[in-house]
Amino acid sequence: MLWIFRYSLLCVSFTNLVTAGDQCRIEISIRGMALKGFVFKRMTVAALHICDILCEREITCQSYNFNRKEQICELNNRTKDARPENFLSDPEWFYIRRFNGRGIYSANNVG
Repeated sequence: MLWIFRYSLLCVSFTNLVTAGDQCRIEISIRGMALKGFVFKRMTVAALHICDILCEREITCQSYNFNRKEQICELNNRTKDARPENFLSDPEWFYIRRFNGRGIYSANNVG
């Protein structure tokens, strides 16, 4: 009977590790900068984390711009690394690049 308990505990622990690993991602936030010209979706949101969730749900989202004062979220289909000439200073914005396994050129419309 004890072996069933140990086996069950091991399975649950392993499942939690896999689930936690799938949720991990890295983000880089740069204040006062925004990527211009690659916005494919723009919306008003209540908070930055909602913009992050929306970007995560879009397969083409590589990065996003967030205006905290106006609560505007812009989803980009490129990154500053792919298009550095479009990475511009704008004091009202934050630029956030998502590192979630998507390559910088993996969006459908590479241009």
